[in-house]
Amino acid sequence: MNIVALHSSQSHSGQWRALSKALALEPDFTLHTPDLVGYGRAPAFDQPAESFRFADELAALQQQLPADVAPGGEPVVLVGHSFGGAVALHWALRYPQQVQGLVLYEPVSFHVLPAGHAAREEIVSIAEKMDALSLEQAAACFVDYWNQPGYFSRLPEKARALMIAQQAKVNADFHALLDQPTQLAEYAAVTVPVVLIHGTQSPLSSQTVAQLLAATLPNCLHLDLDGGHMAPLTQSAQVNPLMLNGIRYICEQMQTTS
Repeated sequence: MNIVALHSSQSHSGQWRALSKALALEPDFTLHTPDLVGYGRAPAFDQPAESFRFADELAALQQQLPADVAPGGEPVVLVGHSFGGAVALHWALRYPQQVQGLVLYEPVSFHVLPAGHAAREEIVSIAEKMDALSLEQAAACFVDYWNQPGYFSRLPEKARALMIAQQAKVNADFHALLDQPTQLAEYAAVTVPVVLIHGTQSPLSSQTVAQLLAATLPNCLHLDLDGGHMAPLTQSAQVNPLMLNGIRYICEQMQTTS
């Protein structure tokens, strides 16, 4: 089975290195770890942030991935974290015959948050602040929100410089996440097995999205972890076994329904 793993914003395909090593021991699985637009070795981001949507990300993946596993290709299981998880859900909606299951850690599909909800107001405030700040200030705002105040300033200079260079795409990711027109109820059409993991120490915004999606997706196994939103990077020893077991679970479900 082909597995495609999509990383978070301000990251790159290297975040899946440990998961890749674990899956290498599983002869039935082949892992693909593309870089999303503007990150790693992917094409640079070169359009207005306000116009960027999930469809643009899928179009780029169609160019980057092998044809048999690109969006619209042969059957795949998708793994995603944060923005990558939200893109994976959109992929499953767009190509339901291809996507056989999803393993997601806090897909930040902020567009499902109801108007006036405290979680939506929280994340809209962050997005608007990033749009108004310099790229360096916006990168600090983004990193500190998902970690803790002052986290960005304590990073090595090289890491900060890379994040500043990528921040324009982060701003675009937030426009895609908030402005996507898909309604929460539409995700009920994703009927394949979904393993959805969330961190109990994560911000209100991502925890609320996880809870709403778990209540909407008809075939969802919802797990929690004592950790934060960035646990796939900071606590990979705890997260990766859950993801690996999630992939196995989905493949078992596929066998029982075939």
